[in-house]
Amino acid sequence: MGFFSEFSKALNGDESGERYEVAGHAVTCPHCGGKRFFESSALLDGRAGSFIGLEWASDSAVTLICATCGHVDWFASPKLVERVS
Repeated sequence: MGFFSEFSKALNGDESGERYEVAGHAVTCPHCGGKRFFESSALLDGRAGSFIGLEWASDSAVTLICATCGHVDWFASPKLVERVS
């Protein structure tokens, strides 16, 4: 299933998303207190890299999108983000 269908499911009250820990602590949405998220990634791009076309060389961050309200949290160290079963 895609992100939008999963997010729509969450808005209708169905269980969707996963639980995560970062650096050993459970992730909780700072906006609504939700505990289920969708994982994605994003580039940490700077102006200089964009100016000369080196976006591909930028580091990436993990983003966790709250399954309840859609709030996005960014984590710069992907090694610290763990899915909890």
